[in-house]
Amino acid sequence: MSHESVWYSRPRKYGKGARSCRVCTHPAGLIRKYGLNICRQCFREKSHDIGFVKVRFIPPMTTLSTTSATETRP
Repeated sequence: MSHESVWYSRPRKYGKGARSCRVCTHPAGLIRKYGLNICRQCFREKSHDIGFVKVRFIPPMTTLSTTSATETRP
């Protein structure tokens, strides 16, 4: 029995070897959340078509403390 005939002899039903991107069949960088099963590169290309919207959260500006550095603490 040669190496080639044994290498993929086991059926892949679970685990990383069983999953791949549904667009390009790439096995790495897979986004499985919400049942997408798309690699991250394809997700960046197709995210707008799927309906994802990029949201940027900008925290509000905080005011600086009004106490001066020369004040002494009790």
